[in-house]
Amino acid sequence: MNKLRLFSLIFVMISLVACTNKEKVYNSVIKDSKTGEEILYGYCNVEGIKGDVFKEAYIKEMEEYRPNDSLVNLLSSNYQDITVKVIMGTWCSDTKREVPRLLSVLFSSGYDPTVSENFEAICVDTEKKAEDIDLEPYKFDKVPTIIVYRSGAEIGRIIETPQISIEQDLLDILSK
Repeated sequence: MNKLRLFSLIFVMISLVACTNKEKVYNSVIKDSKTGEEILYGYCNVEGIKGDVFKEAYIKEMEEYRPNDSLVNLLSSNYQDITVKVIMGTWCSDTKREVPRLLSVLFSSGYDPTVSENFEAICVDTEKKAEDIDLEPYKFDKVPTIIVYRSGAEIGRIIETPQISIEQDLLDILSK
């Protein structure tokens, strides 16, 4: 009887853990309640950013933005244990400009944002909300907010627009 109880207890615990570990859904598209336009909403990755909703902004900035090569080269040696999280609104003009530029710099400097452990975006609506995602820990007001982590601890952020350029601001953050 003890073995049966132990087995039952273990089964119940595993079931509870499985039920509480909700798998993330990426690249959802909704119509914004305020504008009626399609936007990316919730968790998003590079594939979603390249997709139909944000494609025009992505292509435009990837073609037009030319990162500073010497800064890009300096960045490539500073990515140990780095994670980048972006809170963004695909409806926002600053997001349309800065997120593709960020991705251009990351790709050019050898950082792979297509790896989910390296990069994740949370897309918000015009009310700056996103599904069931608790945004309180990110303490953001403006989009995009680019948050850089080293070994899980925040080391800096770029809020709305860079102070100098994406690559210079990233280098300043990573050099801390």
